[in-house]
Amino acid sequence: MIAVAAGAAAGASALWHYNRGNFLYDRKLRQEQEYTIFEWRKLHAELWREDVRDIIELTEKKMDNYLIISVLELGMCSGLFACGRLQPGTPPW
Repeated sequence: MIAVAAGAAAGASALWHYNRGNFLYDRKLRQEQEYTIFEWRKLHAELWREDVRDIIELTEKKMDNYLIISVLELGMCSGLFACGRLQPGTPPW
């Protein structure tokens, strides 16, 4: 009877260590997978931030161009209203 119990204990011990090795291997792979997913998420956020920066820069450049044109138009209009006269026959619009 003692031999049977010793055999069962040895079998349980071998089974425990076998499963423990698989468990630790699985945990290691899962941890590496989680780190990889975190890295991908970080890269995704960086790409999104870069896209936002590009859009803001594009808008800023367009506003700079609009500002130059607006200043030129304002200068011409103020010149016409302040000291210039339109030629006779110019439409009223």
